[in-house]
Amino acid sequence: MRLFLHRHALVLFLVVMFGRGILGMLTVKGIQLVNPELSVQKDLGWLVMLLYAVCACLVVKWVRIDKEIGLIKPTSSKDWFVWLPVLIIPLTLGFYLGFDTTWGHVPLLLIAALGVAINEEIVFRGILLRAMLPFGKAVAIIIPSLLFGAAHLGNIFVGGDVTFALFQFAWAFIGGMAITAMRLQSKSLLPAIGFHFILDAVEYAATGEYGVHSIHYSLGWLLIFVLLNLAFLVYALFGLKLKRKGVSVVKNTINAN
Repeated sequence: MRLFLHRHALVLFLVVMFGRGILGMLTVKGIQLVNPELSVQKDLGWLVMLLYAVCACLVVKWVRIDKEIGLIKPTSSKDWFVWLPVLIIPLTLGFYLGFDTTWGHVPLLLIAALGVAINEEIVFRGILLRAMLPFGKAVAIIIPSLLFGAAHLGNIFVGGDVTFALFQFAWAFIGGMAITAMRLQSKSLLPAIGFHFILDAVEYAATGEYGVHSIHYSLGWLLIFVLLNLAFLVYALFGLKLKRKGVSVVKNTINAN
């Protein structure tokens, strides 16, 4: 089974996606049998997201692709510093939303943000990216990001504002391509997880919600976040292009010698 999943990365992706969903649902139902008043959105969301992250980590470790997908330390400090300009996105988000310091569940929201960051980066920029790379870098950047964006449309069916969810799809798709491009620049997934955590932590702590927002936000601000992600994508693709040129120069130098 382990060897089969190692060889068939797309099957592994589907197993993780459906497996974690079933496990999360069973966990919530089990807890609600004891205390029916607890809900996912208000009380158990952090636990589900942490459970997803643990499942993703255990599966890639069991299949022995954890290092292959980037769960290793970056080889250079540049792999961290290159993300600094991108922090304008969570800074802008925090400026717009502000922070409700009276919100009592901030620690749980931060746990949820960490769980989401670990889980989604391993699944989409790790497992699925590994499955798509044999088809070329363009496919590997676009397809996982498109599915990543589409996954956020599910928020519509759990009480999320439709307009917000549609814009969330847009910037998750665009930002997903940018994160994938930057992931391809290095061998480590950790900087992507760190950025994802900061972004979601700001959003969750500011709104007091786990990413499913029923409040209608300004159309102007939603457009601004799409544009910020477009700028992120341009920056990431430019960096990837420079990285490829650098590799080509090194190879040509070695061949010449």
